[in-house]
Amino acid sequence: MADIIEFGKKAENLRSERDNAARRRKIEALRKIFQCTQCVVRCAKCGAQIESQAEEYAKFATPYSFCNCCRQEYEEYRARACGNRADSDCYWHNSGWMEAWETWLQHQEALARYRQSKEFLQLIDEVEHLLRK
Repeated sequence: MADIIEFGKKAENLRSERDNAARRRKIEALRKIFQCTQCVVRCAKCGAQIESQAEEYAKFATPYSFCNCCRQEYEEYRARACGNRADSDCYWHNSGWMEAWETWLQHQEALARYRQSKEFLQLIDEVEHLLRK
């Protein structure tokens, strides 16, 4: 009979470990999305810490937090993409550079759509419920 009780305890411990692992995965998924991709003191493109004066030099508002260097690149990308500027002063800002910016922006848009998906919003609700326990 003792063996049956031990088996029951072991099964319960395994269930508890699986629940804890699932809980950790959920919390980690949220942490990565919010801490890593939404940090307002880090550049959204390169990850450098943003100086408080970066906003002062902006030609126009951007949808992302950029350091001065990435902000200047973004402004040039936007100007060239809109046809307001033909070529760059920097020879390395070629068609590949334009494509890299375009795909980076598409990736950011995909992340924004993901954060608005019903499944992700359900994950937020579940983690909030877990944290209240």
